[in-house]
Amino acid sequence: MSDTIGTRLRRAREGKGLNQVDVGEAVGISRSYLSDIEAGKKDGSIKTISALAQYYDVSLDYLAGLSVPSVQSSEDIPHDDFERVLLKIWRAMSDEERLGLMALLKARIDTNAA
Repeated sequence: MSDTIGTRLRRAREGKGLNQVDVGEAVGISRSYLSDIEAGKKDGSIKTISALAQYYDVSLDYLAGLSVPSVQSSEDIPHDDFERVLLKIWRAMSDEERLGLMALLKARIDTNAA
C-alpha cells in the first residue's frame, strides 16, 4: 500500500482509536465519504482535508507526505465538542483561575463522595 493522503488519514484516525462515523460527524462529512477518501477513491476538497488535519491534530504537510507526525494517544485529544470547549476555556484561563477551578472541582468531588 502506497503512502497517500488517504492512508495517512486512516493511520491518523486509527492511531487515535477513532472510528469513521465519529470522525465524519465531527468534521461534517459522511462515513462513506471519509471511507472513500481513505481508500483513495475520492480526493476530498481542501476544506475537508484541512478539517480532518485539524481534527487529528496533524499538519497538511504530514498528510501530503512532507513531514512526519507527532505521536499523540487518543487520551491526549478531546473526544467530543464538550471536551473541546472545556479545553479552549482552560487554555484561556490564567494560572490563578485554573487553581481556583481545580479547588472548586475538588470540593465538588469530595462533597459527592461523602
